[in-house]
Amino acid sequence: MHPSSREYLDGEENLPLYYGEDYLVLLPRDPYWIFAYWEISIPTRLSFESEVQKTWESLQLALRVYRYNAQRTGKESHFDIQIDSSSDNWYIKAGVPDKQYQVELGCYLPDKGFHAILSSNIVSTPRDSLSDVVDENWRLPDWQARRLYWRISRSNISSLEMIKWGISQR
Repeated sequence: MHPSSREYLDGEENLPLYYGEDYLVLLPRDPYWIFAYWEISIPTRLSFESEVQKTWESLQLALRVYRYNAQRTGKESHFDIQIDSSSDNWYIKAGVPDKQYQVELGCYLPDKGFHAILSSNIVSTPRDSLSDVVDENWRLPDWQARRLYWRISRSNISSLEMIKWGISQR
């Protein structure tokens, strides 16, 4: 890369920490964990503070995690995670693979219960097992399968046994 183009790419500019938008994004990390990140803009915070007559820092914020049923027709269950008002992301232990999840960020209000401020997209966690689908297009020919199984089985034999049986260690 030419030195002048490297300077052009750097430009000594930084990405902003916040964009002044309201969003809550949910991503699957693995079969058991999901990740949420969010931003609540200053106008939204001020509007919400005036609505509930409390400062943002004094609110009891929480993430409400919804799990959908197998038919994906309705919410199966939910649980809450209390968070700090300065947080802007969270790893969530969903605990059940191959399910769909959605998260709401909100707070607890006296006499009203949980009040949602933002709602996320719906994500699916992957399963934690092998596929039930056996596709003939991906099946090994018999001679390759035998060779593979032989290599796997001989990897469990000790060096002394290999010498005794005259098996090459390659």
